[in-house]
Amino acid sequence: TINTPAFAVTKSADQTVSDNTLTLITFDTEDFDTDASFASNKFTCPSDKPGIYVFHVELFCQASEDIGTLELDFYKTPSGGSAANVAATELFDASSLTVTAYMARISHIEKMAAGDAMEVRIKSDIANNGDLNVNQSNASSDNRTRFHGFRLAGL
Repeated sequence: TINTPAFAVTKSADQTVSDNTLTLITFDTEDFDTDASFASNKFTCPSDKPGIYVFHVELFCQASEDIGTLELDFYKTPSGGSAANVAATELFDASSLTVTAYMARISHIEKMAAGDAMEVRIKSDIANNGDLNVNQSNASSDNRTRFHGFRLAGL
């Protein structure tokens, strides 16, 4: 219970993301959620467990056309506030390459107060206004899409 709350979530179905649209990534399968703090596609800091948290997300993405750019973001919503980007991957730029699949990853450490929430969003530019597909996780895909986090003990 030292590093709790802790959670790990995945997807049971692929998610289509429209071209050049900042999109919330949905997670509908919990591997574990120690404090029932993950719901509605976001982690919400319990009132009795503020502190420093580690978050990590990895998304295996495939596109219908060449991926021009792709950015994966963490958005934090302070209790009673508005969502804001607190961490982003470097902008993956494959505009001079032929790339239709990419594993996007980001890790971040963030101070969370009671009621603060953290969620994952993605935006991409696909050639010919194509779609980006964020893959589901299952035994045959090696959990290629996952969002997890935990509170650091002692801080």
